[in-house]
Amino acid sequence: MPTYILPKHIAFSQSLASYINYNLSDSTAQALTLEQLCRLSTDSFDPDTDTDTARIAGISSTLLQYSPVQGDVFLRQEIVNFHQNLNCHSRIIDAASAVTFCGAQEALSAIYHSVLSAGDEIIILTPSYPSLVNMAESIGVTVREIALCAENNWQVNIEDFNQLVNEKTRLIVLNSPHNPTGSTIDTNLANQILQLAQQYHCYLLSDDVSQASNYHSLALAHRYLDYPKSIVVGVMSKSLGLAGVRIGWAITTNNTLRHSLIAIKAVNSICCSKIDEKLACLALKSSKEILALNNQIILDNIALFSALIARHPEKLSWQAPQAGILALVEVKNITSITSWSQKLAKQSGILALPSELFGLKGNYFRLGLGQRSFAKTLEVFERFLLEN
Repeated sequence: MPTYILPKHIAFSQSLASYINYNLSDSTAQALTLEQLCRLSTDSFDPDTDTDTARIAGISSTLLQYSPVQGDVFLRQEIVNFHQNLNCHSRIIDAASAVTFCGAQEALSAIYHSVLSAGDEIIILTPSYPSLVNMAESIGVTVREIALCAENNWQVNIEDFNQLVNEKTRLIVLNSPHNPTGSTIDTNLANQILQLAQQYHCYLLSDDVSQASNYHSLALAHRYLDYPKSIVVGVMSKSLGLAGVRIGWAITTNNTLRHSLIAIKAVNSICCSKIDEKLACLALKSSKEILALNNQIILDNIALFSALIARHPEKLSWQAPQAGILALVEVKNITSITSWSQKLAKQSGILALPSELFGLKGNYFRLGLGQRSFAKTLEVFERFLLEN
């Protein structure tokens, strides 16, 4: 019988669950209630019963049957519209290019199992979301890491890729804005990486789950999908903050790859929730309003944390994120970030995930900047700093 274990970051959180009241490492933007989401739509409420949440957005009239395996066509159109508004492809991407999944994790797993086999090599930026490395290793794939470092502002350049990509490279995995560092891949570098992938005829996967959290209006647009061996992944939970709407997606213009993704989904989840797809469609139609609210919250929280750092420079340092929801914070004058994080949880009820859970040694923890409750969490955190 195979043995399954929790991913390290989830296992760490679970081990401290009985102590936790605050999450300083939350990777999502601010959530909305169902009512708040539906009020963003001009046709959300029946005019005679606009206080009846059972009727919002026509949910009460939704037939609770299977959704199409590839995903609802109206949702898929909203997904490609959302993606194209952020990027700069020379071609129009149509709804047929998108496949919905029950979150980004299912999409990533389907992509890995579609394109990778034992003995292949992949290129990954580290630290990283743990599954990006663990899933590859479980297949027997060789993981070649580009290690980001604080001294270089966690930034990557084309030479880092040139040194690792070779004829054995099957897949280049990108994530911008980056989890957990907050660094980015700008449009110029994205073009260079795309050319490299084309040169070696390898697949290119871009994890774009936080791309819309671009509160400094940086040049983050890319044209990866002009290349048939590229795949882009998105999700409702990050920039849009709707983790309770379990919808992720993959977009590719490669028909063979897309059919493989659909087939893998069909033997796993089969299809997504009809209600979740309806809510996701509504959210994407209102994405400008949601992103404006969430990006302002992130900016406000960056200012709050910068002020905290200024008050305690002997205890903390950081590089504010270039974009996205996450950053790494260095805790000074401690011997173990894991022990420190456990003490923080038990003494103050705050969860802070050590960077070693994401593949980075050193006394760093992942900081999430997306929540409206961040100011309250910082008050509790600062008391801990003063007492320790």
